[in-house]
Amino acid sequence: MASNSLLRRALFKITLDHIEAAYRLASKAHVDIPNEIEKTGRRTIGIGPDDPWPDRNDEDPYDHVGRAYDDMEAASTEAWYGSAIVRKAFLISLFHAWERFINAERGVEDYVHPEEWLISRGHQECARPILELQKAANCAKHGPGNSCKALFRMRPDLFPGVTDANKASDARLEIGDELLTHFFEVVRKAAS
Repeated sequence: MASNSLLRRALFKITLDHIEAAYRLASKAHVDIPNEIEKTGRRTIGIGPDDPWPDRNDEDPYDHVGRAYDDMEAASTEAWYGSAIVRKAFLISLFHAWERFINAERGVEDYVHPEEWLISRGHQECARPILELQKAANCAKHGPGNSCKALFRMRPDLFPGVTDANKASDARLEIGDELLTHFFEVVRKAAS
């Protein structure tokens, strides 16, 4: 039985490595987008990389500079939302991998927060972050509901501008790179 657990942990570590590597690649692609938007905007306007940005002329309905600025702003907004979606997708993937691993370790089918299991293995400091991971993944996956409310009560900072747990939702949930990286670290430690 112990050898099954060792093998399961080794395979889980490989799974985590793959998920995190995929996240880093996707994240890097989004980091490069602002530079690409600027290059495209400069090319569209017809200026070089060091030239000053010209003023737009909102009085002219055919102002190509103004349209280029509008296109750049729209592309930046899309990139920002895209990055947020990528982080949420990997958050969900990370929790799903953890859920499968811990259920197999404990020999159960339905996930229950493994606080006692973590404490028995000397990883009590992982209990709260894993609960936050669970609630964040469920909020991101299922939308407004009990997980979003519970997460808001634990971490209101993840819902900028929200002042009431009933208004906490997947649309208002912000998962930054630093937090997602922290969740990867906690899950690795908890599984060790």
